[in-house]
Amino acid sequence: MRLLFIANGLIDLKNNVNKNGGIEHCNIELANRLSLLGHDVTLASKISKIQKNRNIINFPLNYLFTNKHDNFYDVVISSNYSQAFKFRKNALKVLWMHNELQIEKSLRRKEFFPIVKYKPHVVFVSDYLKEKTSFLYPFKSKTIIPNGCSELFLNSKRSKNIKPIFIWTIKRDEGLMSIIDIWIKKIYKKIPRAEFHIHGLSISKIKKLNIDHNKFKIKFFGIVSRNYLANKYKYSTAMLHPGYDETFCISALEALASGLPVITFNRSALAERVINNFNGYKVSNFDKMADVAINLVINKPLLNKLSNNAISSSKKFSWDNIAVYWHKYLINLKSNAM
Repeated sequence: MRLLFIANGLIDLKNNVNKNGGIEHCNIELANRLSLLGHDVTLASKISKIQKNRNIINFPLNYLFTNKHDNFYDVVISSNYSQAFKFRKNALKVLWMHNELQIEKSLRRKEFFPIVKYKPHVVFVSDYLKEKTSFLYPFKSKTIIPNGCSELFLNSKRSKNIKPIFIWTIKRDEGLMSIIDIWIKKIYKKIPRAEFHIHGLSISKIKKLNIDHNKFKIKFFGIVSRNYLANKYKYSTAMLHPGYDETFCISALEALASGLPVITFNRSALAERVINNFNGYKVSNFDKMADVAINLVINKPLLNKLSNNAISSSKKFSWDNIAVYWHKYLINLKSNAM
């Protein structure tokens, strides 16, 4: 089957693919796996020159405006970008929804009317996202297929020397000050050798946090690569993640795959993969988050159990497995359209 993946962002096949953004990374991973399953796969993204890696071609998004071969692709799979469908009118259309799209936002971004006009099929990355999406969108069909996890994390080997390091990997700071508060008042007070490592925040946001971070072993690392995180996850204790408005949360899946238990709240899509006292904890407030974090440092057998379960439960999210779900979905989609 001839497939076109469209991402309204930059997909870089030439440099380290682990430096691509989350959605772009998903497009690369799924495109490569579907190619191995026999599909003819092409990518389109915001690049300036055509790229090629193995048997995948990535061409500039502007190519869609000039190339008129509407019949060349059987299926167009566009990530959060319904406007792309007008350039491939004769192909089956799949909107791959990674993020929530409120009606007001879709109107502002000119996404609403292409959805109404072309009525694409939609693939949600979580049950949570499906439930949060308005019923007013006239999708032809609704399907849930979760995102996958990179082999970089699935093949990571957990260190035997685990350090009392807790991880934050969110690019926005919602909930961070509450975690820093319980860190200073409870976690650091109980375990002064523990460290809180914050990744993903820009320098401008870090400067707004008026705290004595050196005193309380709170360390800021800015935006780092997946390779960097994969190495750090090997010897860290757990991830602290409030889970606000997460429609999937690949970073938490990558942590679990590396043996890092996740401590979060029972909200959003992140809660779909965290199981209490199995691969992490879903707590009711920040104080309980602190209590669980302290217990994981003190109780080594418990930490080992959760780490092993986190690793084993993440195997089903390999991109090889996820690609098989997509393969079956696309075959059925094409068959039903004939």
